[in-house]
Amino acid sequence: MTVSAGLYQPLSGIQYGFEWGTDHYRERSISYLGQPVVYYQFATARTENEAKEIQVVPDGCVDLLFCCDGRSPEALVCGTVLRGRSISLRSGTVYFGVRLSARLSIVLPGLSLKDVIEEQAPFEDSLSSYADMSERIAECAGFAERIACFERRCPGLLNGSDRSIALADYCLTELQRTDGGVSIRELAEGTGYSERYLRKKFEQSFGFSPKLYGRIVRFQRTLEGIVRSRAPLAEVAIERGYFDQAHFLKDFKEFSPLTPQQLRARPDSAGDG
Repeated sequence: MTVSAGLYQPLSGIQYGFEWGTDHYRERSISYLGQPVVYYQFATARTENEAKEIQVVPDGCVDLLFCCDGRSPEALVCGTVLRGRSISLRSGTVYFGVRLSARLSIVLPGLSLKDVIEEQAPFEDSLSSYADMSERIAECAGFAERIACFERRCPGLLNGSDRSIALADYCLTELQRTDGGVSIRELAEGTGYSERYLRKKFEQSFGFSPKLYGRIVRFQRTLEGIVRSRAPLAEVAIERGYFDQAHFLKDFKEFSPLTPQQLRARPDSAGDG
């Protein structure tokens, strides 16, 4: 079983609800042993209600989300959603987030990804070795200081890619390298395992099937092309493996609260239609 040497960009996930639905959004991506970690920070608008609804989409990643309210700090482990939906956050509050790639997520100590899919679990319960992190992050003066604090206090959460998990590594690499285009049969042939065994082991590691993860990868790559480029929508879809409009729109209807046209029409988007 040999991981392809072809160049590809590991998936780090786009969450346009955080970028567009909050105030003062900023992010910084840092690679640790070849795996991307996205640090980000934003403030939720103050509303009449205590909660602020934010749209989220599937990305196959795990987000560690810290509420930086010094009077009542908290932290959540947010597993990937499998359909586009909204989550509730405190209004009028600064949040600091750490988005871990799928490869880093599967080696989080003491955490099963299956237990956090579609969930927002208390950080201290899920990652008990880092029980005081919500207070430490809230005490920091700003974005750069929070990144430095996380790197200093949580190196074990950032260096998981040095632990070999051959089957998971192969499947993740091939699914991301091909923008989700590789089939279960091809993965099985590349690993020497049966399709049934490969599917079972993948689902045990991630909590969802390789086929679904491939669809999420293709959706995220397409989303990147829509909001980060000016290429025509049809061209973006074809480049990412959508060979008919019905298939393209079906995935977006399932995964995104906004349509491709609505995303492209946003003033925040790089594209102009």
